Amino acid sequence: MEKRVNTILNVCYYAFYVLAIGSALLMWYLVTNGKVSAIETLSDAGKAIQYVVIGYVIVSVAGGLYLFKKALDKIRQLADRELQLRRYQQWAIVRIVLIGLGIVLGIVAFYWLGGYRSMIWCAAISTIGLYFCKPTLRRMELELDAPVEQSENKK
Repeated sequence: MEKRVNTILNVCYYAFYVLAIGSALLMWYLVTNGKVSAIETLSDAGKAIQYVVIGYVIVSVAGGLYLFKKALDKIRQLADRELQLRRYQQWAIVRIVLIGLGIVLGIVAFYWLGGYRSMIWCAAISTIGLYFCKPTLRRMELELDAPVEQSENKK
C-alpha cells in the first residue's frame, strides 16, 4: 500500500513540473505570435496580477506546509494504517497542488507581464517549496511513524 501511495504522489508531484514546462511553452508561443498581448507592469491590471501572484505564493507555500503538518498530527493518531495512508495521500496531494500552482502562476504571469523577472522569482520560490514536498517512501515512513507531539496545555 505504501508503494502505491508513493507512486500516486510522485505522479502528482512530477505532473506539476510538466505542467510548468507546458505553460511556459504555451505562453511563449502565444506571446511571440501575438495571440496574447503583454500587459504593462505598471498599469493597474499589471499591478493586480503581481499582487495576486506574490500573495498566492507567500500564502500557499507557508500555508500548504503548515496545513500538512497540522493534518499529519491528526493522521498519526489514527489506529488503522490503511486509513492513515489514505489520509496522508489526500493531504499530500492538497499540499502539492497548493504549492505547485504557484509555479504555474508565476510562469504565466512572467510571460503575460512581458518578461517581468519578479514573477520568475515567485515561480522559483514555489519550486523550492515544492521540492520540500517530494514524496519518497522514507519520508512517508518518517512522517507517519514520528511520535505524536503534545503541547503543555493538552497534558
